[in-house]
Amino acid sequence: MPRFLRRACPAVLLSLLALASAQAGPQAALGPVRGVQLFLTDFQPPAAEASLLALARREQLSWSATQNLFAVQITDETNHFLDWRGSSDAGGRVFTTVRAATYGQGRRALLVLNREWCRAGACQQRTTFGWLDAQGLRAVPEADVIQLIRDQDFMVGAAPACLRGVTLGVQYVPSRQGTALTVLPVVPEAARQACAGAGVNLTSTLRALRMTWVAGVGKFRW
Repeated sequence: MPRFLRRACPAVLLSLLALASAQAGPQAALGPVRGVQLFLTDFQPPAAEASLLALARREQLSWSATQNLFAVQITDETNHFLDWRGSSDAGGRVFTTVRAATYGQGRRALLVLNREWCRAGACQQRTTFGWLDAQGLRAVPEADVIQLIRDQDFMVGAAPACLRGVTLGVQYVPSRQGTALTVLPVVPEAARQACAGAGVNLTSTLRALRMTWVAGVGKFRW
């Protein structure tokens, strides 16, 4: 590596990355691969997170080494989508799935990045949103780009007793084609166990939602 690059500050390196991506074409400049790479530059993983992205950040792995952690990679630049999967043995085998897509709005695109990690059948997940353009990636609050979702929107009929008063989590899964976003309800473990004990089938009690990207307002809506 040239000496001036070894000494370059992170801001300079990000500028060079943005320039290289822009020269590679608009698909690469606003694509999910560049979005994930930029996300990792500022990612500060919580101590409890065991995803491969968290592992890569803690170990300060290069981008190439990070990509090599994922044994299965589906990267569809035409549809601005990726689905990468891999595993690690840190503290027990952990399987990680990273799904990301970008949704265009003129000279910028919204990155939706969902990372899910599972150990012994128990899974956790996080979704990050950010505006991606030639200058880089800027995080954006979920409420700015997602129409309001209420817990009852996930219910098929009336809520069973085991879910009354329970605040559901949400998982956002990008679609490979089109401009849709699948929204999945996440039931807290205690409530899940209570429902199982009461014989409640959560699969038939809860439903996934589907939202569509509206570029004109920069938001997902029903």
